[in-house]
Amino acid sequence: MYVASVESPIGKVYVECDGERITRVSFKSLGRGHGGKQPKALKEATEQLKGYFAGRRTKFDLPLFQVGSDYRKSIWKQLSKIAFGKALTYEQLSDVVGGNARSAGTACGDNPLLILVPCHRVIGKNGLLSGYAGELWRKKWLLEHEGVLPKELI
Repeated sequence: MYVASVESPIGKVYVECDGERITRVSFKSLGRGHGGKQPKALKEATEQLKGYFAGRRTKFDLPLFQVGSDYRKSIWKQLSKIAFGKALTYEQLSDVVGGNARSAGTACGDNPLLILVPCHRVIGKNGLLSGYAGELWRKKWLLEHEGVLPKELI
């Protein structure tokens, strides 16, 4: 695996690539990875993330690879359809895919591609922020950055 990192307003973002596809995005170190020349997909991912944090990008166009059950993959696919500046509740997400809000939340929590597959765009039924593998303060920042939350709330 190849690993790169991007400095962001919410800390270092680590990106992992299998040589052709992005396999993980995390706020926790993913190790050193292979040395040598970075694959095109990894370079493109770091550039797109820099653009996102700079406010110049609202969508990602990258080759992604996720390992999970069919249910998790269906949740992750639906997450990718939530537009920049929009949010769904866990209940709305489960209404589209099936299951219940709790199972949808678990699948969101297992998303290996933070930010690129925007699980941060899913909120509690009552409008409160709940659950995010990258910590709630980062979820709040991401939603504010995308204009979903006014900075005064939550």
